[in-house]
Amino acid sequence: MSPAIPAELSSSLAYYSAHFMDRVVWELPVRWVCNQHGLDCQLIEAGLPGTYPTFIVRTALNQSVVIKFFGPLYDGYQACQLEHSMGNFLAGHTLPVRSPLILAAGQLDTQWSYLVFEGIPGTSIGQARGRLAEHAWVNVASLLGVFMRALHDLTADCPGALSTLRDSDDRGNFAAFLRTQKERCLANHRKWNDLPSHLLEQVGDYLLPVDQLVELASPPHLIHADLTADHLLGRVIERSGSATDPAGGDWENLAVIDWGDVRFGNILYELVALQVDMFRGNTRLLKICLDAYGLPGFYQHEFPRKALSMLLLHQFPMPAWVYAGQTSNHSLDELAEHLFGTVD
Repeated sequence: MSPAIPAELSSSLAYYSAHFMDRVVWELPVRWVCNQHGLDCQLIEAGLPGTYPTFIVRTALNQSVVIKFFGPLYDGYQACQLEHSMGNFLAGHTLPVRSPLILAAGQLDTQWSYLVFEGIPGTSIGQARGRLAEHAWVNVASLLGVFMRALHDLTADCPGALSTLRDSDDRGNFAAFLRTQKERCLANHRKWNDLPSHLLEQVGDYLLPVDQLVELASPPHLIHADLTADHLLGRVIERSGSATDPAGGDWENLAVIDWGDVRFGNILYELVALQVDMFRGNTRLLKICLDAYGLPGFYQHEFPRKALSMLLLHQFPMPAWVYAGQTSNHSLDELAEHLFGTVD
């Protein structure tokens, strides 16, 4: 019998937020999963805090696996199904940056399921941000443009593996999803308190119509939808510097992780996490990325306004650094240029 999970982790957001990455709470479930799959659990470490409990297990010979648990909160059942389907799907395709293999899957009880991934011996680029040379970020930006294009080009191959996603009113019908987000947009940002009041009052008139954000003549394509700095894993390659070439490491890409937010959408929605989290608003990196991607002409016209409209329509609030740094902007047009002013 699997160990009991505290009931509050399935019902209380406050309790979940406080304990979902608590190693003491999860040690017995982690060890139970290891026993179920013949894994020699030597050491348990908490992974990076995200949405779901995630733990790194060190096994014999210092090898590792990652165990990720999915419960009732935050649509855990659907996220697990999608991540499992994407793992199986991507295992049969080659992308410029790979994703970890899924080694096992199962249930703890009627409410909690889990996936076991191969461990990736690296760190997130977010953790390594301050150690990387400028040219390393340029290479990352270019590669991610190629990665997104390759991923989006896989759309035609995936209906069978991701039928649940195709059938979802939310994640399958992108235009309908955006229309719903537009109806909720002002209420969402008031609740999140992620915009200064003088910008919040401009939102209603600023948002572009959905048919200017979605190329309706082309079907939506498969997107990761959460390309944050936590979700690109790699390795820093240290190098020495000089007066004209400051010290800073190179970066070796190892894996893109966390496919629980995968949906059908477009490049604008894909860019939200990439630009405001991965690139931290660096428009030079964004331009390099978009050039490598080959941004279609439909999106080039009024690109900054299109991109900020999509950011405002996103299902998650703006990161705190955007709010903290933009109180001097007098209009959403200025904010759009500041964050996305790259495409002529």
